[in-house]
Amino acid sequence: MKRLYGLYLLLLFIAAACVQRPELVAVDGGNIKVVAVECEGRASKVRAILEAGRAAVDSIKRPVLGEAAVSLEKYIPESPLMNFAADALLEMSQRYSSAEVDIAITNKGGLRSNIAAGTVTFGDIYNVFPFENTLALLTLTGEQLLQLCREVASVGGEAIAGMRLVITPEGELVSVTVGGKPVDPAGEYRIATSDYLAQGNDKMTALALGGNREVLGNVTIRDLMVQYVKELSAQGKKLEAVCDGRITVKKQ
Repeated sequence: MKRLYGLYLLLLFIAAACVQRPELVAVDGGNIKVVAVECEGRASKVRAILEAGRAAVDSIKRPVLGEAAVSLEKYIPESPLMNFAADALLEMSQRYSSAEVDIAITNKGGLRSNIAAGTVTFGDIYNVFPFENTLALLTLTGEQLLQLCREVASVGGEAIAGMRLVITPEGELVSVTVGGKPVDPAGEYRIATSDYLAQGNDKMTALALGGNREVLGNVTIRDLMVQYVKELSAQGKKLEAVCDGRITVKKQ
């Protein structure tokens, strides 16, 4: 029986060896003509869906929120757009914090568009703040704040409010003041930022060390900015921000 089984396996091996394996002989290609008539029915349906969606989006983005007196742009170490975003975040976050907020910080990479001078619509604010990041409040010690400032210096600047930094062209931190005073290493500072940055993302690892955390999942950064612009408009004010020296690059 074993001999027959062995013979059977031998025959299978010989048969497999004799089978011709498929080989690639040639590759050919070309354009496949799509006749418009064949796609007309489907295309019209897709077009109708897109147009309906565009109308819905436009109706949301069209409402006017206020007016910008100047163009707000983004560049480092500080810029009008970055200062506007940080100032607005600092002011609006005070309403949600159980303690006074000392500093606001957001990442320049999260500001995805500039704001042109003139009418500011919801769509303009949405273009700058397209993400669903929410407000996060946390407390850093003075030592942790200094670490955060070193991280800000290392990337050439971020959007900050409530403190002033002096950095070098090489990305080193020279000095920091909060409210006009040097940072107390043993002190505590309340920070407003986004839930994304509060996790230590975008090279702001010091924020992940913060305690007394409050993450408001129902309050997006975009919502805060929309409300801020609306309130400025209600007061008869326009969006206006300048570079005021909150991040200074020390000249050699």
